[in-house]
Amino acid sequence: MSDDDRLKRAKLAREEARETLSEQAATLSDIDEKAMQIFRANVVLTGIIVSGVSIAVQANEADTTAILNPFTKFGAVLLFTATVLASATYTSTSEEIGVSSDDITENILNRDYKYTLVEEGLAEEYSSWISQNYRSNVQNALLFTLTLLATVMAICYFFLGAIEIYRNSLPWYTNLGVGVVFAVIVKISGLRGQLKRWYRETNPQKRFLGWLGGLCSQFYPNRVREKLSEVSDRCGSKEDGETDDRDSTD
Repeated sequence: MSDDDRLKRAKLAREEARETLSEQAATLSDIDEKAMQIFRANVVLTGIIVSGVSIAVQANEADTTAILNPFTKFGAVLLFTATVLASATYTSTSEEIGVSSDDITENILNRDYKYTLVEEGLAEEYSSWISQNYRSNVQNALLFTLTLLATVMAICYFFLGAIEIYRNSLPWYTNLGVGVVFAVIVKISGLRGQLKRWYRETNPQKRFLGWLGGLCSQFYPNRVREKLSEVSDRCGSKEDGETDDRDSTD
């Protein structure tokens, strides 16, 4: 293949990758913005609920036991969970947006490299950045979906808790109805597919074993570390085998 052909291919790959990288960055920013909006809304909702409960108790308009019924308690737990997830979604974002100062000084402006090699090197770097952003996107999309689910279910349980205050006893099938609503929302949100993508891209089992191996290296003998390393390698081999099977099936 001639240098001109290689150069054209590298330029085309870099231009397409640049557009993909920009779209990925925009998607991650959009998820972060929505997560922060939910975080703020949950904080405001928490303040309103706490203030309302405090005023009702001080005015003796409702018994504390009636207000803190199982529905409102579980709704509070879900609201707290949604707030934590929204915060995690916003703070866990890690994206690659382009070349660094080291890339410019050590590679692009390095006169020891031919221009064709520089273009090909940049194209390869873009490929790595796209992969990293994709993993971040998969993780943030899952966290955001869980945030939405927890927020919606918290509102449902607060609504049921308010009814419980005045009716004193809701029928047994109330929780069944909430479960059906939850199942429908999970189906619509595509949570199952997101979980599969997250597990495939992040390999949490191997990451946990790697973290555990690093922790054990400070306290345990080499034999334990070697055993954990073997288990981690088997997990990686199993993941590679599953990937090959999917590719052959496709």
